[in-house]
Amino acid sequence: MEQIKFNGIVLKAVDYKDKDKLLTIFTLELGILTATLKGVNQDKAKLKFAAMPFCFAEFVATSKNGFYTITECMQIESFYNIISNYNKSIAGFLGLEISSIIIQNVPDELWFITLINYLKTLEFSNCNDYVAMIKFILTALNKIGYGLSFDCCSECGLKFVGDVYINMEMGELECATCKSANSTKLTRQQFAVLNIINNTDFASLSSIKQKDEVYISILTVLKHNLQLRLGTTLKSLK
Repeated sequence: MEQIKFNGIVLKAVDYKDKDKLLTIFTLELGILTATLKGVNQDKAKLKFAAMPFCFAEFVATSKNGFYTITECMQIESFYNIISNYNKSIAGFLGLEISSIIIQNVPDELWFITLINYLKTLEFSNCNDYVAMIKFILTALNKIGYGLSFDCCSECGLKFVGDVYINMEMGELECATCKSANSTKLTRQQFAVLNIINNTDFASLSSIKQKDEVYISILTVLKHNLQLRLGTTLKSLK
């Protein structure tokens, strides 16, 4: 039986047998893995915190035949403000859910850092939660090969000068001339805000100020686009 250490974020936990939980953990070193946390459903279990979604920690586990059992956990950050705030929790679970879909059991340091930066933005900054969600979805689209190009139409290659549309079949931005029956229009305000968020890093998102209804309308379009690209429904945004 091998003992290993890894840094990870708990994406979800489900009951297993009477007293245990199965954790899905996005790890820096191994990608996504499933591990058993024994006895955690007992009242006096010492590692209850390790079964909480968003728990960012250094884990120690035993490994046998590809199965992991957590034996120790040293918490780095609980992200308590996300868990205790309804709106932030929706935004946070979006990050966990998308990560669980697009990351496999192989290391992905860049996305691990992206997820941590996103959660830290929700936890510690005064950034609007909708802005953080939009940024995260844009980053996810880019990760899976469907990043939006704000410079020119994906069809004709000309710079945008009028209305802009998202082609929901192809997942690309296009001009009014090239739009198809499956295209959704973005207002000039929506397009401008999207472009600004796309070009702003997580640490600077708090500088962006706009009415919530503008962000919500953008999120509605982006959610639909991302779900089509992933081929699934995002439960966290229902």
